[in-house]
Formats: sequence, C-alpha cells, structure tokens
Amino acid sequence: LAYLIYTSGSTGQPKGVGNTHANVVRLLARTQDWYGFSSKDVWTLFHSYAFDFSVWEIFGGLFYGGRLVVVPDLVRKSPDEFIDLLAREGVTILNQTPSAFYQLAESLRSRSDLPQLALKMVIFGGEALDPRKLASWYQLGLPAQLVNMYGITETTVHVTYQPLTAELARSAFFSPIGQPLPDLQAHILDGSLRQVPVGVWGELYIAGAGLARGYWGRAGLTSERFIANPHGPSGSRMYRSGDLGRWRTDGVLEFGGRADDQVKVRGFRIEPGEIEASLMALDGVSQAAVVLREVADEQRLVAYVVGGDVPPASDLRAALGAVLPEYMVPSSFVVLEGLPLTTSGKLDRRALPAPEIVGVSAYEAPESATEALLCRLYGELTGAGRVSVTDNFFALGGHSLMAMRLVVRLREELGVEVPLRAVFAEASPRALAQVITDGSSNQNTPLLPLQTEGRQLPLFCIHPAGGLVLVYETLVAGIGPNIPLYGLQARGLENDDPPHR
Repeated sequence: LAYLIYTSGSTGQPKGVGNTHANVVRLLARTQDWYGFSSKDVWTLFHSYAFDFSVWEIFGGLFYGGRLVVVPDLVRKSPDEFIDLLAREGVTILNQTPSAFYQLAESLRSRSDLPQLALKMVIFGGEALDPRKLASWYQLGLPAQLVNMYGITETTVHVTYQPLTAELARSAFFSPIGQPLPDLQAHILDGSLRQVPVGVWGELYIAGAGLARGYWGRAGLTSERFIANPHGPSGSRMYRSGDLGRWRTDGVLEFGGRADDQVKVRGFRIEPGEIEASLMALDGVSQAAVVLREVADEQRLVAYVVGGDVPPASDLRAALGAVLPEYMVPSSFVVLEGLPLTTSGKLDRRALPAPEIVGVSAYEAPESATEALLCRLYGELTGAGRVSVTDNFFALGGHSLMAMRLVVRLREELGVEVPLRAVFAEASPRALAQVITDGSSNQNTPLLPLQTEGRQLPLFCIHPAGGLVLVYETLVAGIGPNIPLYGLQARGLENDDPPHR
C-alpha cells in the first residue's frame, strides 16, 4: 500500500481508498508515450495532497527527475499571482481542475501585460470539463497543448486521455475524455451489466491494472463498488463509477456527468449542465453554475454567473427562455466576481451565496390596500425581499403553478375570484389590483392574452383536453416578441360548471 486518500463522492460518507506503489508506477509508465516527460520539466503542486490529483503532480515531476514547485495557498487562490509564479518558475507542466483553469484563462485574457509562459502542457482532471469554456484560452494563441483526463481516486488518478483542439472545443457539447490508458478498459453498461450500443448513455465501469485495493476497513462497500468483471478474464474486477458515459462513432468516450446529478423541479428532470452551457453561450458570461436551492419553501433553480459585462437578470431570463423550456429557466440569477472553489480546485457549491430575489423595475411603494396585499403575496410566494408595484410576477421567479397559488391566496384573503388569465395578462401588483378593484378582467371571455405586443399577425392557440392554455407559456419565448399570442381556454373555467371541450 502506498497511500490512503479519503473521498466522500456523492454519498457524503468519507471512505479511505487504498492504492499501491505498483499502481502509481504503472500510471506514469503507461502515459509516458503520450507526454514524453523529462528531467527538464517543471511541475506545480497546485492541489491539496488530500486530493488524488496531487499524486499525479508530485510523482509526475519527481519520477522523471523534474522540478516540483509547491504553490503557496494564497497564490493558489489568486489567478493573477499564480500566473506570475508560472512565468517566474518557468513551469512547463500544469495540472488543473476545469473550474480553476477557467478563472486562470479569464485572468490571462484580461491582462494587458501577458507574461512569457513556458507551458508545454495543461492537463485537466478532477471534474467534468466543458470544452466550450476554453474559448478565452484559445483566443490567446498560446502553444501549450491542452489534454482532458478522466479519473477517479479508486482507479489511481487517471483513466483516459484526450488531447484537445480549438475546433473540438467549439463543437463538443459533452466532455470528451478520449481513450482509456493502455492497461485499463472502460465499459459502458446498462443496469444488467450488458454493453450498450455506440451513442447510448450508460454507466461507466473501469477494469484493469489501476484499480485500488478497495476501501480501508469497509469490506461491504468494497464488494459493492468493486465487482466481478463479466467482460474480462475470470477473477478480474471492475469498478462501478456512478458516472454516465457513451462511445461516439469515432471511438471517443464522452463523459455525461454523475448518474445522480439530475435534479427534479416541478416534476421535470433537469440536467443543470445543459442550463450552464446555455448561459455560457451568452455574451458577457464567462462562467456559470446552476444549483437547486430552497427558496420560499420551494425547490428552485438558481444560476450563478461570472463575467466582465454580465447582462441584467431580465435579459438573461429572456435569452434562456428563447432556447430552453420554461421549467429550465432559473428563477434567480446571482452575479459573482468568481465562482468559489474547494481546496481541491473544484466548484464549492456549499459556498455559493443565497440568492437575493429582486425585481427588474425601480421600487415604487403601494398606494392602496389591495396593492400592498399583492406586494406582500408576491414576496411570500417568490421569496422577494421587497416588491415594487411595477414588478412582474414572473420576472420575480413566478411560474404557472405559483400563479394558481396566488389565485387561491387572493380568494382566501380578499374573498374575490381572480381569473388565472388575469395574473398572466396583468402581472404587476398595480395592474392586477386595478383588475380586482374595477372588475376589468373580462371574466366572461375564454380569451387569455399571453403576449399582447408585436406587429405581426397574432397567433391563437386552442386549449388541449384539460381546458387550460398554460401549456403555451413557453411558446412566448420561442416565437419572439413580434407575434401576439392568445390562448383560447374552455368556457366555464371561471365558475363551478365543468369546462366545455
């Protein structure tokens, strides 16, 4: 046994992974044909030695007689100071988690005095890489080769190797992790441990020489994760990673994130990475993270964005609404100077601040009891700290189900029946208060205006079998601002009669 490194993974329960001297030596030997490391190379020890990426950094430098520069903690947390260290020490081999490197590349791009760097190779590991976030690096025109390596502590740091290019970074949607090391095998299997076809997502299992002995003092957990390999020699083992993968037709392996990374919002299963990628495609956004948080007793998507000129939340919401369904648009957007990182250089989700729900308009105080009531209800339902009478209910994070709750609350507190269509058509407290006060909501018409602006011919959508037209909400973003959109609901939805279909 060479070392124990404790990892919690997605379980939150720390477990010690035991790896051997032989595993480390073969890792370095089996990758040498790709990298050609030598005694002339200068490496950095950037990561905590409690993180297995450090095993590659320490012994990658020393195994070949190179020089290892230990990065001070304060320098590690400052991209600008770290850039100066790279130039001063003549570092040739840099290992980074993607989250740390995005910040480094952004700092390099923003500097007017780009230093002379000796970098020959930048190797990624530790978390999923989004190749499209490398655009700022490739704009610099530096000669260093970027390489993506997928790995797990239980498989001795690295499993696969994929050199990157600017073209690949522009075109890849998922993280390309390439080919397994020569003495490892990657299997993409279904729930019955059968190989899945090319192009189909499955769970990634690793077999071969790099597997750890198991978990220290955890025989039961070891037998659960290190299982018999039905696709290899008799008596061989494979490690169940819990990660999603698929083979491309060109033989490249793609990483699809954790099998348990999906979140569920209002009954919909969502991949946060898809929302992050859409945010990253917007001008002014250099980094993004999307997490599920509890806001006003409801699980909601919150987006954290970084950039030099991040658009207002209303613009971000509108841009995402044009490419994503309504349920995937975050209810809140938080602009940060930089995403917080753990000591391992990964995104520290626990350190992301709670969102402050604010409107997009200048604050105007309520002038009537009804307006004050609506401002209070808007705040209670959306979690907004202060609501202006001109704030839009949906811009505060409201959605169709929340609109229904608003109608119920108004019935309970005012004893009035406010049609659901009025909430959509008159979404501010001031406009909705006017509807309540003078009864100008046209309650007897089944016509629900979903978008009244626009100079082109209007589009009328007939209700489906349920009688409601809320399913057409997301169409507003899809058709753009120039086409008025109206929904025709079933008659009888404003009273106790059954809807007429």
